[in-house]
Amino acid sequence: MENTFAKKVQKAMGSAIPDWIPRGKWRGASYGHILTDMRNNFIDGCYPVKCCIKGNLSEGEIKYHQGASHLNSSQVMCINFFKKFFEKEEYEGYLLAVLQCCGISIEGYKIENAVFEYEPDHEEGTNFDFYLILDDGKRISFECKYTETEFGGISSDKSKYNRKWDHIYKNLIANSTFLFTDKKEFYRHYQINRNIVYADSKDYVLFLTPRANDAKGICDGREYIDNVENQHVRNIYWEDIIQITLLTVAECEPLKDYYFKFKSKYLDSWNEEH
Repeated sequence: MENTFAKKVQKAMGSAIPDWIPRGKWRGASYGHILTDMRNNFIDGCYPVKCCIKGNLSEGEIKYHQGASHLNSSQVMCINFFKKFFEKEEYEGYLLAVLQCCGISIEGYKIENAVFEYEPDHEEGTNFDFYLILDDGKRISFECKYTETEFGGISSDKSKYNRKWDHIYKNLIANSTFLFTDKKEFYRHYQINRNIVYADSKDYVLFLTPRANDAKGICDGREYIDNVENQHVRNIYWEDIIQITLLTVAECEPLKDYYFKFKSKYLDSWNEEH
């Protein structure tokens, strides 16, 4: 187990943090990659409270996970990456440029809404890690993973999912642009399909993972996403988007400094061990 991607990252990230930063525990045991203060897990020490960081799409507050003080928290990684682009209005153009370099066709548009943990239908329950709406109505959703070993699946409550299929998913799939599947296949890749089923023809559904994460469940999920064979539903890799971001913001000193720190925290610490 010590050679898994997750274990390598946890060990390397814990070693990269100065000893004077207080460490915490998980289920009674101390770990180097767990902090006592969640603020220390944010690159600038600041964390957003509201889900909506631009626009008025959501009035809710971010529900930080129990593991948000873990250095390898994918929730905090996602927030650390995207929140900086909304500190100033002029920074938003850099994010759009980064996404264009990743193959997302959005040239000439502006961001109207930007939301963390966006839930389009409370009854259904899908929660997008990050969600953008542009001024032409185009929606871009992000599912972000870091050291997870798989994309989310279903619980053992079969009756619950039978009801959700009959009352929710069957109708959503019937009207879906990208998803053509039956009940068994929909639930086999549940979290992935839940993200895809909300998109229409001009939207983008992006799944952001480290290429180095070779956990079987993550690799199987990425293969399934690739097999959708539509450029609006795609895998993006942290290694690539970080490098693209650094090139894109190279002339903006505050952003360059911030994303070098992001790269050091989330990529360099464990990548040096390879």
